[in-house]
Amino acid sequence: MSPETNTPSTGRPDPVVSVVICTRDRPRQALACLGSVAASLAAGIGAEILLVENGSRADLALPADAVAKAGQGRCRLIRLAQGGLSEARNVGMAQARGGLLVFVDDDCRLVPGYMADVLRHAAAMAAQGVDDYLIGGRVKLGDSDDLPFTIKDEVAVQTFHTGLHPGGFIQGCNFLLPRATAGRIGWFDTRFGAGGRFRAGEDTDYLIRAHDAGVLIRYVPDMVVHHFHGRRSFAEVDRLNRNYAYANGAILAKHVWRHPWLAKHLVWTLRSALIERIGGPCFDAEVGLSWASVTRAQLRGLAAFAAEALRHRRAVP
Repeated sequence: MSPETNTPSTGRPDPVVSVVICTRDRPRQALACLGSVAASLAAGIGAEILLVENGSRADLALPADAVAKAGQGRCRLIRLAQGGLSEARNVGMAQARGGLLVFVDDDCRLVPGYMADVLRHAAAMAAQGVDDYLIGGRVKLGDSDDLPFTIKDEVAVQTFHTGLHPGGFIQGCNFLLPRATAGRIGWFDTRFGAGGRFRAGEDTDYLIRAHDAGVLIRYVPDMVVHHFHGRRSFAEVDRLNRNYAYANGAILAKHVWRHPWLAKHLVWTLRSALIERIGGPCFDAEVGLSWASVTRAQLRGLAAFAAEALRHRRAVP
């Protein structure tokens, strides 16, 4: 990685929190997100914001002066010539100086008390003697005209276990972990995520690897962000959902040999598609998404990952 960086020399000690925002071709959304992050940082909170712009078109690149203004002097703008979301996340992790890492997507906006929630959860983990944890916050629909998708608006605390499907348990647009824990889990797999070979799922892959490393994984109903995803037609949501399913299939192919518990989720998907075919419930009745489309995309992703792995194996002497 050799990003171009715009890093102010502050002479200050390392911050407590580093907030990483990744963006591409969405300056308006990114600046709104950045402003909400800066507004959540009360006086006295040692924090930095890293805005990683990965391969934006020249006419949609973020103006440095607008970034400085929206970020209230706390933001480092990092420009990459190209790369997918996972690569941008990795660059943000590599550049971060804070002991805590927070990841937020550019089409989200933080509520004013967000950072206070982050620090409270970190303090609670420290008081319990828990060093390694990954905490995902609540993701609410930002615009009522958008379809209710890519959100998680549960009101109860949830702790991950293998009986739950890992996809969507923690939303990639809103999560927290210590930098030391990120070092244990490792980098995001650049084959996954927007712009990657398998289109999506970098957060799901990361969660499985975190669980494998013994990391406590928890959803909390605070740490709230509003998600302005902008998808208002069935076709847009269906396309994204098929990308998620395709990535989930590839993730299954990657991990199932070490984690057989993942296979039951594929079985559940196949079973649900069969029940749907004889009149049972669909995948998402509110939006109109079917289990059949999910199953087809998941099987394609599984086959694509397996074929790629086989080609790689044959290519290595």
